[in-house]
Amino acid sequence: MSRRWGALFAAAILLASCSKPEPPTVTPRSARIAAISPSAIVLALELDVRNPNSFPLVFRAVSGSLELGNGIELGRGRAVTNGSIPAKGSSVVPTELSVSWTNVAALAPLAASPSPVPYAFRGTATIGGENLNVDLPFVVEGELTREQVLQAGLRGLGSIGLPLQ
Repeated sequence: MSRRWGALFAAAILLASCSKPEPPTVTPRSARIAAISPSAIVLALELDVRNPNSFPLVFRAVSGSLELGNGIELGRGRAVTNGSIPAKGSSVVPTELSVSWTNVAALAPLAASPSPVPYAFRGTATIGGENLNVDLPFVVEGELTREQVLQAGLRGLGSIGLPLQ
């Protein structure tokens, strides 16, 4: 019986000494338009992911919506990834996601506006381990100039850079 209590006591101490996992952090590094088509825009993102924990994590997916500065949603997209984030380390996770147009009519002001039009990609990075995942929000903001919109249209599936603010 005393062995049993000793084992339970040791297990309790072990559990008490385990620290609670800390959430990783996601910071946008870069964003650019990789392609534009009549049905979608492909957004290429690079995200810096820092893991403060003593165990590795897996970067599982990115999802979100592309919006104009006034809050009008242009489209939504999701990409599944399998990037690895080392224990007590960080990684740059590149991903491309196809954002299907849900409001093509909202693009008209972009081509007609002489001044830059602000945009935001409001995203969520899904990161975790084998049994537990967390969704971490992030935002990429910038401006699209009239020239960028026209250039993207002229190039068809070409690419142009999107500056981060």
